[in-house]
Amino acid sequence: MSTRTKILKRLGSMCLGLKRPGSWHVGSWHLELLCLSSWRLGLMRPAFTLSGLTPPRSMLPGLIFLGLVPMALILCSNARAQKTDSTAGNILSHTLDPIVVTARKVESTLSSSTVGVSVLDAEKLRALPVRNASNLLGYIPGMTFLDFDGLGYAPQSVTRGFYGGGEAEYVIVMLNGKPINNLENGLVNWEQITSAPFTVIEVLRGGASSLYGDAAIGAVINVRTRPPESTSRLLRARTGSLGIRNLFGSIMNSRHSALAEFNTSAGFRDHSERFSGTLQGSFQLLNDGRKSLLLSSAVNLREYETPGPLRSSDMTDDGSESLAFFQFDTANEQTFRTSLDGGWKTVAGRLDASITGELRDQNVIRTLPLSADFADTQERQIDAVGIKTSVQFSELSIPLPMSNHVVVGIVGQLGTLDSRYFHIETGAIDAYLNSSGNRDDLLSAGAARRYSVAGYVHLELNPSARLNVSVGGRLDHIRDSFEEVEGLSEAVPSNFHTAFSPKIGLNYRYSSSSTQIGNIYAGVSRSFKAPTLDQLYDLRTFPVPFPPFTIQISSSDLTPQDGTSFEVGFYHRMGWTSGWSAMVSGSAYSIDMKNEIDFSFETFSNVNIGESRHRGVETSISVEKSESGSVFLNYTLQNVTFLKGENLGNRVKAIPLHAFSGGVTADLGSVSSSLVLRGIRDTYVDDANTTMLPDYVIVDARISYTRNEYRLTFDVFNALNKKYNSTAFQDPAGSEVLFIFPAALRTVSVGVELTL
Repeated sequence: MSTRTKILKRLGSMCLGLKRPGSWHVGSWHLELLCLSSWRLGLMRPAFTLSGLTPPRSMLPGLIFLGLVPMALILCSNARAQKTDSTAGNILSHTLDPIVVTARKVESTLSSSTVGVSVLDAEKLRALPVRNASNLLGYIPGMTFLDFDGLGYAPQSVTRGFYGGGEAEYVIVMLNGKPINNLENGLVNWEQITSAPFTVIEVLRGGASSLYGDAAIGAVINVRTRPPESTSRLLRARTGSLGIRNLFGSIMNSRHSALAEFNTSAGFRDHSERFSGTLQGSFQLLNDGRKSLLLSSAVNLREYETPGPLRSSDMTDDGSESLAFFQFDTANEQTFRTSLDGGWKTVAGRLDASITGELRDQNVIRTLPLSADFADTQERQIDAVGIKTSVQFSELSIPLPMSNHVVVGIVGQLGTLDSRYFHIETGAIDAYLNSSGNRDDLLSAGAARRYSVAGYVHLELNPSARLNVSVGGRLDHIRDSFEEVEGLSEAVPSNFHTAFSPKIGLNYRYSSSSTQIGNIYAGVSRSFKAPTLDQLYDLRTFPVPFPPFTIQISSSDLTPQDGTSFEVGFYHRMGWTSGWSAMVSGSAYSIDMKNEIDFSFETFSNVNIGESRHRGVETSISVEKSESGSVFLNYTLQNVTFLKGENLGNRVKAIPLHAFSGGVTADLGSVSSSLVLRGIRDTYVDDANTTMLPDYVIVDARISYTRNEYRLTFDVFNALNKKYNSTAFQDPAGSEVLFIFPAALRTVSVGVELTL
């Protein structure tokens, strides 16, 4: 392969939302669920069979677990299964079957869901050693994070084999139901997620376009704050290694809330300092039982340096240095968001309406290494303005001879993006060492627009007390356009996308007693991801060593990526009057994606030519006792392979085949402690599957002391001082050099917390 081809290929996969984020395939095995109905004692016993080629040995543990555990639980529950749902005790209702919102956009029990859903409540969050949001979400099955800065402040999610490589996002992240993904590429500023008390994190895994539309392919994450009835005041301060400082304060009650959080870090690596500050507040303007009106606002300011990857050819012992290529890479960003939410409970049902406005300014200097010895640096200025509205009717029913619930909604969005590029530097290391880093003249400018409107319907049917049928769909219409600036950009045609995303799911309760609740579910859905505004209209050009010497790989001809997902799974909860409780869950999925965005050597731009298949398993076991402690273990299998192209049948790079997390927490009165671990295995660095990232396991720990209103904490991260790399990619020019992202060695922090 020529150097020219290698550079173009790297540009096509790295610069605008790829690193092959949409090309996945999970091996040549096929998983089927045969519902072999055995109605003895009112139970349906599932049997899993594998057809086609035998799966790799590395996949067998997850498949065996998923198949055998629910069977064993079903058999063990036979003696109790004849009791009706109404006999399920309060222990299960309150501790093991929590109320969630994200799965249906209305309150419902976790056990009745027809998709994989996980919940982290405030008590669990308080017990774990965490530094930021990605640490928290890493303890949920199916959620894996690759870290670009070494401390977890620049995480990139990998969920069900979808990974945007820092250029696009396949996960929707919401704060109290309001998406916070960036307009231009869908990326997430995770520092907007604060460590507030009374926080609950809900994660809906898999395709959810039938409710959430564009980009809801990998997961939907909803961070919700439940205000307390009485006033709660909290102050917290934390300090630790590498200049990490955290200051948090909040006052909350059922009518109003206000919180502030500030974080600073000197960084694990050279050129990696960062600061972020967040202010959030809400005020209940009206709440008389039938009508409510809530005003909420948030401000986030952050500045950070980007250390960039290191070359494997010049790594030191700890990997703390930064290449001269990235010495100018910095960013500063300001985000302002205000929402008004109203609710009205009528005789016919409930009406909820919301409007959110957002302003975001960002200046970012970013370097793209085009080979191991050549790079290009440009500054981008972004002004983004967005308005989102929604109207939803719920608690409705239609005249059918069975219990049912209907949710109907309409959502709309208007977003504008003004973008400008300035040249900073281009060349080899020597050019960067002699560069001042001052920006040159304006290279390009233009404005992109996105208008979208969507309507959705979700119907829940209950033919019997044990069976729940979920049927729904959403129709999205998206219009993207670009406004040129004379002399700095050229006109391109507008782009129209229409997508219909249906879904059907079944949930059957095979066990219901005072101590056990068991549900098995299956679902089929269709999801899509529209091309981002950057993939359509980004103005950044890239130098190439042949005419025309610069190329721009965005394309206004792109269409949405789409796929069909099949999923089966189960939830089984157990609780006893002694205070012990347990929960076991598992899911298996298969997703075929088409029209994926890839780079074409014929047009020197992005086109819809990729196809992939995702298959995997997600399992979780937890056992806990109130005021004593808990044990949990999660395992995730993501086997993703190409369906076409020169790497047909190969696994996609940067996707860990195996990921796991687990831990133990203990509550000994005034002293509590936790020990947790996370690890990944079998990650290829290249699509040709010739080089693998070394496996790693890291261990974190927390010990805390509580007395009256005071709490002291001591955390250790990477307690075993493990040297590892979070991710890596090949030299775009094809040499044996790897660009790697090293992670921090052992760090510690101490904190004090005061509850008033």
